[in-house]
Amino acid sequence: MGLVAVTGSKQRQEVYFDPAMGPHSPTSPTRRGVLKKGLFGGALLLLGSSGWLASRATKRVPLPEEGLKVLSPRQYAVLHALAEALIPASGAFPSAEKLRVAFEADRILERVDVTAQTEITALIGLFENALANAIFGQRLRPFTQLEPTEREKAALEWRDSRLAVRRTGFRALRGLLMAAYYGNPAVFAAIGYAGPPQGLHDAHAPVWKGGGTPRPKLWELSR
Repeated sequence: MGLVAVTGSKQRQEVYFDPAMGPHSPTSPTRRGVLKKGLFGGALLLLGSSGWLASRATKRVPLPEEGLKVLSPRQYAVLHALAEALIPASGAFPSAEKLRVAFEADRILERVDVTAQTEITALIGLFENALANAIFGQRLRPFTQLEPTEREKAALEWRDSRLAVRRTGFRALRGLLMAAYYGNPAVFAAIGYAGPPQGLHDAHAPVWKGGGTPRPKLWELSR
């Protein structure tokens, strides 16, 4: 997704986060393709919805009271499980579940274009797919039904795969989850980030009540 740049650290990876791309920002990410197109990549994504193993049940989780905008309940459960595998609670860092990372990821996806939404949701299906897990990791269960340690192993296999489509897919899903996590103000202190510069957004600014008339620009008001 290109929302977060991450560099190594023993305890927790250091993150250079662009506040404008976080889940609490009104700014929509620009249109970018997640996967390189190709016959093999397309065939691999089709595994997300084919075969007996592919249809094995997902372990569901409670849905957010606010509802979902882009993700299905199944896709939400998969992202929830992946977030727990990639972002465990550690020291001053809250857990992914506490910060509702899967929910925030759904809200980020609401602001991207339809092409990116389609690719991301297809990747989520492939990540969960028991057939793909059997082929690449010799596991006959969907990702959500794996034990926590097995989920971590499965995620690392995606990261280190010799197949570009799996490595690219992993980076896309990780970028989405990291943006949802590190964009939460509850994490700012833990990473030494002071927050967005003051004056960029005023939460108490008057609500525009001009109906269908466009809000005037600042330079127009000064004329």
